[in-house]
Amino acid sequence: MHRRQVLRQLANVGLVVAGVALIAWILWAVGWPAIEANLSVIGGWFVALAAFYVFAELAFTAGWWVLIDRQLRHSKFMRLFGVYLASHTINYLIPSGNFAGEPVRADLSRETLGLSHALASITVHKHAEFLSQWLFLTAGMAVCLTQFDLSTPMKLAAAALLGGLGVALVLMTWALRKGSFLPMLHWLARWRLLASRLQSYQPMAEAIDANIQTFYSSKQGHCFAAATGWCLVGWCGGLVETYVILRLLSPTAGWETAVAVETLAMILNSLLVFVPGRIGIAEGVRVGVFVLLGLPAAQGVAYGLVRRGRELIWIVPGLVVLLKRYGGRLGRLGLPEAPSGTSLQERDSTIPKFSADRG
Repeated sequence: MHRRQVLRQLANVGLVVAGVALIAWILWAVGWPAIEANLSVIGGWFVALAAFYVFAELAFTAGWWVLIDRQLRHSKFMRLFGVYLASHTINYLIPSGNFAGEPVRADLSRETLGLSHALASITVHKHAEFLSQWLFLTAGMAVCLTQFDLSTPMKLAAAALLGGLGVALVLMTWALRKGSFLPMLHWLARWRLLASRLQSYQPMAEAIDANIQTFYSSKQGHCFAAATGWCLVGWCGGLVETYVILRLLSPTAGWETAVAVETLAMILNSLLVFVPGRIGIAEGVRVGVFVLLGLPAAQGVAYGLVRRGRELIWIVPGLVVLLKRYGGRLGRLGLPEAPSGTSLQERDSTIPKFSADRG
């Protein structure tokens, strides 16, 4: 196991080095003078764009907040906002398909929500976030296919990804309604080395599945719809950012071009989640999308650098939350051991289940 971890770390380091090298090559190939000229056009707008993105992050947090029982939501939104930013930072830095930060989010919110309720609400929020992204990409691809003459490989890649995401969404919906944590625990427990360690988590897995199933069976569709809507607003934050940058760099570009850039870049980047922080990959994809849509490569590089700068700014608050909570233990993040000798019901006796009484 230790050797496998070392190999994985070496592979990640290699990907980061390769990504940095790719960025350097892009800057050299396109030419810094042309890139600098486009960056100067954006100028002080960068600060405004970075500040504006707080609304997107708040929207994603609101999507989680509306799924939490009203008794637990009172006066805790900003605390949950910090927790969400911390999980976003982990997801940004660790290649995991945006799942590595969720255990940390549960750990950071366990004192506020109770661990079982935190995990249940986070799981449902992930479902809503996944659905909203699929809706966003589907609508965006409809614009791309009707407004732009895309190549056949691009159309096939987009259709394959959207179809795959749609199938995954259906399977996720089915699994959550049926119960997924306990079956997953039983599957992992087939490994003898894990069986004894995982046994203590069985009551927790049962409680999480019960919470999730109660939510889906208690006709709380309005809460899930609200969460999906807030997450969709969050995804649109990147679209607004792209539109503003395009208007600065290419005043003739309209909303259709912004939608195409945001959609195609998101689709292509989704295929490359194994690269830490998508270093180099994100920049290359964004330049490629600009060229594909007939825009200058230098504008694509400037757009990619501005986007990367905003992303780096927004992982700082999350790092502050993580350092405040974990200090020097950042390398060993994860859920704490389930305390022995204390039942889950005793530990979470004051934590209500998902309630249908939500505003």
